[in-house]
Amino acid sequence: MKNIFKQTILCIGLISLAFSQEIPNEFLEFQVHKLLTDAGQNWGTNSSFGLPRFQSVPKAKPENIIKSDSLNIRTRTGIFTKNGAIAFYGFGHFSFKKHFYGYLYPRIVNDPDTFIRYSGVPRDITRGGFNSGETDLSGIGFQNDWLTLQLGRGRESWGAGNEIQLALSENSPAYDYGMLGLDFGRLRAKYIHGFLESTENDINRYITARGIEWTNRKSLVIGLSETVIYSGEDRPLDIGYINPISTHLEIELNDRLNTLGTGSANAVWQISGDWLINQKLRISANYLFDEFVLDKIEFDNGKEHGKAYSGRISYTPIMSETTLLTTYFSLLTVGTPTFRHGNGYNNFVQRNKPLGWQYGSDGQEFKLGLNYFNRTNLIAQFEFGQRKTGEESITSRPYDPYADYLAGPFPSGIVEESLFITSKLQWWWRPSIQLNGGVDWDDNGSLQSFIGINIYFPRDFTF
Repeated sequence: MKNIFKQTILCIGLISLAFSQEIPNEFLEFQVHKLLTDAGQNWGTNSSFGLPRFQSVPKAKPENIIKSDSLNIRTRTGIFTKNGAIAFYGFGHFSFKKHFYGYLYPRIVNDPDTFIRYSGVPRDITRGGFNSGETDLSGIGFQNDWLTLQLGRGRESWGAGNEIQLALSENSPAYDYGMLGLDFGRLRAKYIHGFLESTENDINRYITARGIEWTNRKSLVIGLSETVIYSGEDRPLDIGYINPISTHLEIELNDRLNTLGTGSANAVWQISGDWLINQKLRISANYLFDEFVLDKIEFDNGKEHGKAYSGRISYTPIMSETTLLTTYFSLLTVGTPTFRHGNGYNNFVQRNKPLGWQYGSDGQEFKLGLNYFNRTNLIAQFEFGQRKTGEESITSRPYDPYADYLAGPFPSGIVEESLFITSKLQWWWRPSIQLNGGVDWDDNGSLQSFIGINIYFPRDFTF
């Protein structure tokens, strides 16, 4: 069994391309990729634009995984339980002639509130005990050494470091979008444009983002990006944002949108840096602007920048063939008006949930943590930290506009403050049987625990 797990880890190293289809967050490949990046591996493909991704992994020899011109299909069906809640899921993806691929990851559940990232609508009736279903990931695409074109459903996570993303994160609900990726060696670019949702009063909401980054493919990644949310009553997809090499301010201020004026879109700009000082020490940071205050009269009137920032330092003191141990410290701050807009439908939310930091905005969090991986089938995580959130967070009143951009106490209003301890354990008892457990505690009297099991049946085909 250990040989099976070691082969899996080897495949992850071979297939971790900068641009290929997404890995579901629950899969071993996703978890291991993040741990190995902290330990100095996968830096040839490490990027501040997107989640870990992979190509098909058929049962062929590892050296044939990418080179094969055959049709390779990988499937998996399974059941995941968490404290009595059940999710039945299927996963499949194919690659054809090296460059074409497709993927699908649907889920049906009996308790939508239990599963993170799930945004399917619960129904009044049940079928087989299940009352909601949703496709979390799906799409088709083309990829070669320098170009990726993809159309599908999923989510983006933009920013350096693990779990310190600000505007777009891995925990958001899924949305439908197209993606263009370019890889010119040390210079990369990425562009997305998609549809978020329609509201009950016929407001259509969209997302578009573009970014460019430089990397030495060994130890340093520096990225610059712009992300825009735009909306309007019965508003169609805006052709003004189709151009990947453009900027929100130039388009909006020159009246090139299909809705005139400056109140129909909300943009943020972010700079990110990821630095592997040596194989044991990694420093990641992100700084984001939502609103610039440039005029002296605005400063004199007490107006402030809309901003957010995050940083993370990880250190891996133990890295052997059998053990990977990483400690880390992270700090994340999102300003009071950040991610809100004068038009609340341009806030950085979807289906009442944040697109970025899961606690929204108007808050701050610091964490000390430890990750352990036995290099085969056991992953453990322990975190201790403090979190503060104010009453203007977009987790409350997600579609309301900001009150103002005047400087004031941070976090604002009535502040929820807590010390917390989180522990998680994932154990692959068999290659297709995963056991999960965890405990969440905070000093406000909350104590939550969960136990789960993930049983799945993989099947691969090559034609």
